[in-house]
Amino acid sequence: MADPSGFSPVVVNSATYIGTLAVFLLAVKVPGISLTHFPATGSLLVSNNKKFSTNQDWEYLFIGLWSVHFLRRTVEVLFVHDYRRRMPLIESIGAPVYYWFFAFWTGVALRHDNGYKQTFLTLIVVGSIMFFLGEFGNSYCHFKLKAFRKERRQQSFSEKSQHVIPHGFLFEFVSCPHYLCEIVSWIGFFIATWTLPSALFLLATILTLVTYSYKKHKAYREEFNGTAGKDLYPKNRKALIPFIF
Repeated sequence: MADPSGFSPVVVNSATYIGTLAVFLLAVKVPGISLTHFPATGSLLVSNNKKFSTNQDWEYLFIGLWSVHFLRRTVEVLFVHDYRRRMPLIESIGAPVYYWFFAFWTGVALRHDNGYKQTFLTLIVVGSIMFFLGEFGNSYCHFKLKAFRKERRQQSFSEKSQHVIPHGFLFEFVSCPHYLCEIVSWIGFFIATWTLPSALFLLATILTLVTYSYKKHKAYREEFNGTAGKDLYPKNRKALIPFIF
């Protein structure tokens, strides 16, 4: 039975993601917000084409990448995810503080009036492609997980397990491909922008999702252990990175 204490994850997460987008847009576009100390702001790898590196129109691409992710996450919170626990106070406060801090820092760091200059066009293109591939994979995995929940509910009450073994797509290789795809998204964002906050946000994301994926993978293997009529979890399936981890 779910713990009735705490806060609604739908409310907290949707407000967090919408707030993350809003803070980022304010940090990028509101005049007078200044942070001019490299490497806190500015690009860590600048194109040697001065005309390209100072073209501010590319700012809208970065706004688009950020917006796609957090709008998508908001929609999934409202219509795709199925939360089975409420969020404790510290998590309900910590999540928005964490996201809004990085949103503000990233937005300010991308401002040309704070010294930002684009990296090489090739890196922007490659990073953007990686970002969208990660976004597609992440979203597709979330819809697959929703389908697995429906499949579980359709099982008879005599089934030995409360879950089904995820299958298909990247689930054949790792237990948490949605986490893998999210990491790919933020690797792409870093490659496209080359800012210190995007690098640190990527690092924090990797550390967090490595931990989550390990716990989820361990739980799957303990539940699907092949005993008492239960299925055996695929032995060659890894937690997060195919064939490696």
